[in-house]
Amino acid sequence: MGIKSRGFKAARNSVLAGAAVLGMVVGASGAASAEVNDQNRIVSDGLEVVVTQEDTFIHGVPALGGSPFNREFFHNGRGTVNLLGENAAKESGTTMQFGYQFAWAGSIDGAIGVTYSTPGLGVDAKLGGDVTAKVTDILPQAYAELELTPAPGIEELVVAEGEFDGDFKTVQFSNVHGTASGVLGAVQVRPFVRAITANGDNVTTYGQAWTV
Repeated sequence: MGIKSRGFKAARNSVLAGAAVLGMVVGASGAASAEVNDQNRIVSDGLEVVVTQEDTFIHGVPALGGSPFNREFFHNGRGTVNLLGENAAKESGTTMQFGYQFAWAGSIDGAIGVTYSTPGLGVDAKLGGDVTAKVTDILPQAYAELELTPAPGIEELVVAEGEFDGDFKTVQFSNVHGTASGVLGAVQVRPFVRAITANGDNVTTYGQAWTV
């Protein structure tokens, strides 16, 4: 995977259409021994919205090619949205997002890209923004990217989103692959999972910052 840093602006991050994320949903059952890394909740109009990150692990690895200006990482974990209340099961149009906050000390024409695969899924992408998607013969892949400023900065990148109906969705993140090019010093990565209900309530979990 190569990074194309030209023509992408972090402030206008597009997001993948619903098919991309909902293909990662693995169902209602979770591991009994799951470690809760972060959880946030609100109560609005009798509905409690709970967003959880579990079993999060971001592993920095030596970048292919050996450039001192490149960084590479893999992300594994789980994100879950629970809606609690008398009519929670009848809710519709809840948006689930996942992505990252990135912080860097400086860059030279730098960029950060994130790729994930969704086996057996047809990808529907919104083209023309910061996100592109392609379907390979074996695994559909989605790719999101942001351009880095030369000065130190912090930016949020929404990697994908999708809508669901009902009171529960969980997404397994397995070897989501991130690469950074043209960076000076380390890169900090903070994963987030967000739920936006049909009436506009917004609940976000921000996990710990991992240095790669």
